Amino acid sequence: MFSFRPFRNSDPPRIAHLWSCQPPQRGLALPMSTGVLEMCLFSKHYFDPQGFIVAEKDNDMVGFAHAGFGPNDARTGLDTSMGTTYMVMIREEFWGTDLADQLLARSEAYLRSRGAKVLYGGGISPLNGFYLGLYGGSELPGILLSDAHRREVFARNSYRERGRVTIMQRDLVRFRPMVNREQRRVAREVNFETQYAPPTKDWWSTSVYGSLERIRFLLRGRRQDKVIASATFWDIEPLASSWGLRVAGLYDLWVEDTHRRQGFGTYLLSEAFKELHKRGISMIEAQTMLTNAPAIEFYQKLGFAPIDHGLVYRREAR
Repeated sequence: MFSFRPFRNSDPPRIAHLWSCQPPQRGLALPMSTGVLEMCLFSKHYFDPQGFIVAEKDNDMVGFAHAGFGPNDARTGLDTSMGTTYMVMIREEFWGTDLADQLLARSEAYLRSRGAKVLYGGGISPLNGFYLGLYGGSELPGILLSDAHRREVFARNSYRERGRVTIMQRDLVRFRPMVNREQRRVAREVNFETQYAPPTKDWWSTSVYGSLERIRFLLRGRRQDKVIASATFWDIEPLASSWGLRVAGLYDLWVEDTHRRQGFGTYLLSEAFKELHKRGISMIEAQTMLTNAPAIEFYQKLGFAPIDHGLVYRREAR
């Protein structure tokens, strides 16, 4: 009934059409174009056509699965001992068949052929080399809880939930910074700085984030003249365009150990939110693991509210 083959250079227009015909959902960028696919997927230098499996019926593309890997420990190259099926997508009328299961099986076979011993479902750091800006939100969250079709495919193919991501958003239109004695003290001790297109840390970070519109905010201690906290944001595009909003994703928040739980993180994000709102950003999104209670409490204090969850699916390779 179905035939399967690897990716061809002539496929992007049909992939974009297949993607654009998907039913609307919050976590999937719609519509899709060949230019966006090229930027987010096919131009990545670690993209392997053999790992992008296309399904056809009567010479018509009806689905695809995309398998890939993450970085080694040094973040200087790929580690093929652990891989993931980043995406399974089929035409809506075929969700009632076994097409998605067949695509997933072929994706797994590709990952095993490259040496993968552990298999994941969906993209999540450090398995985040593709689909940022196309699926999920500020980060890749695995498989969204709201994404019933893909969630069911992995669940019925022996993938088990090994973690859960909380996805939160904060409306900036009604944001008012916290004003108290602690925040006034922090303001006297630091300088707030802005860094445009900040440098990335390593090869993998450059591969994932280097082409994105990014901005980093810093707190520099006035006495020590050193950075004691930083927060990095990126424009969630093209996904946020599907929401009709300009949304910034917080993906890297750091506070020096000796300055934690003293109000520095709150002050940093409050100042960052004011600056981002001036630049036309109306919403902030952040993600953290559901088990990270201190982070969730911190975000809630700043007015973040949960809007979805991501499921971390994993399966041991046979």
